[in-house]
Amino acid sequence: MSSGYGMRQQQTAKMHMTPRLRQAIRILQLSTAELWEHVREELQDNPLLESGAMRGYSHDQSYDPLLHAQSRNSTLETHLTEQLTFTPDIPDPIRKIILYMIGNLDSNGYLELSLGEIVNDLAVDLEQAERALAILHSFEPAGVGARNLRECLLLQTEALPQYPRIVPLLITNYLEDVANYRIHKLSAAMKVSQEAVKQAIEHIQGLNPRPGAIYQPAVTPYVIPDVIVAKDGEHFVVSIHEAALPRLSINAHYQRMAKEIESKEARQFLRERVSSAGFFIKCLEQRRSTLLRVARAMVEEQVEFFREGPAAGLKPMILRQIADKLSVHESTVSRAAAGKYAQTPWGIFELAFFFSSGIHSDIEHRVSAENVKQSIRKRILQEDGSKPYSDRQLAEMLQGEGTRISRRTVAKYREELGIGSSVKRKR
Repeated sequence: MSSGYGMRQQQTAKMHMTPRLRQAIRILQLSTAELWEHVREELQDNPLLESGAMRGYSHDQSYDPLLHAQSRNSTLETHLTEQLTFTPDIPDPIRKIILYMIGNLDSNGYLELSLGEIVNDLAVDLEQAERALAILHSFEPAGVGARNLRECLLLQTEALPQYPRIVPLLITNYLEDVANYRIHKLSAAMKVSQEAVKQAIEHIQGLNPRPGAIYQPAVTPYVIPDVIVAKDGEHFVVSIHEAALPRLSINAHYQRMAKEIESKEARQFLRERVSSAGFFIKCLEQRRSTLLRVARAMVEEQVEFFREGPAAGLKPMILRQIADKLSVHESTVSRAAAGKYAQTPWGIFELAFFFSSGIHSDIEHRVSAENVKQSIRKRILQEDGSKPYSDRQLAEMLQGEGTRISRRTVAKYREELGIGSSVKRKR
């Protein structure tokens, strides 16, 4: 047996990614917002492309423009400055200090500078800074201008006409015990009944630790669904939302010029642009077709969800299931679903939502994570408020039904549902 170097021929299959193929793949993967940005770029680059308005905007009765209106909430700075403007009898030096303080509030409404720093920055007296801060503390929302959480909660309490008498002391000296609901310890320390402590804690829990957050400048998020799933008797009809699709065409005048113009160079240029525009329109149609096929297959797989709603939960579903169903590659399904949304009888959902991750069960089928979350929610809603279930108890209940799940996973799902711990749920 000998070894050595040699040469041999071997055939291998390899797909060549042409620029046009890359463009088709990219267009399929784009979200609606990204697609429209890409369309704008193409319109600027190719004069032969023409665009109408978004399809269906003027005729689609299901499209409500009010759902897409931007929020016009004022900022915290604007809100406070307006109050300062209409508060009389404030000397100009104090007014300037207040304006400086307003400009140094964080997004939650807390003052980021100490009074000593303000005195140094503005070269004013400490007494003037304290007076300015007191005025700022009198503004709405209550608690604004606080320098820490305790001060924020105290300011809000003092702004109320009445409150449990032990509240200020609890906030000042026992805030950590309040947060952990240590009723017995607080009752003994304050020498009051447990019921009095509970009432005081309920008052504190009703306060806002982030008073400035509601004035954050933001645009109301909105989604134009790519797919519409509508119930028709016992069946579901899946369609592409025309409002999310660009409507493009090739300029007829330039198209004729590409055939009739005498200049060879000009004719070649126009023909290339016609070809490019035609391929781009073809990519958009292919995107539409692929998205529709993927959405229909997903609805067929998750039909119980669409019939019964979120309470029914989701079947475990992976990309390969849809890919095999449609005889396409997994990456095609992944690109078609990425960043796309479906309008359903139960609300708007991201297509990725329907590809639920699963956890193993002792019984033959698998239970999706979404199903487990709904089971956790249901049990917490039915629990005795005086004896809420711990995460371990919830895990044991699910395990008793054949679902292998750890306490840590229960805690994770509970937090994702926005539900507090058993200590915080205790009433």
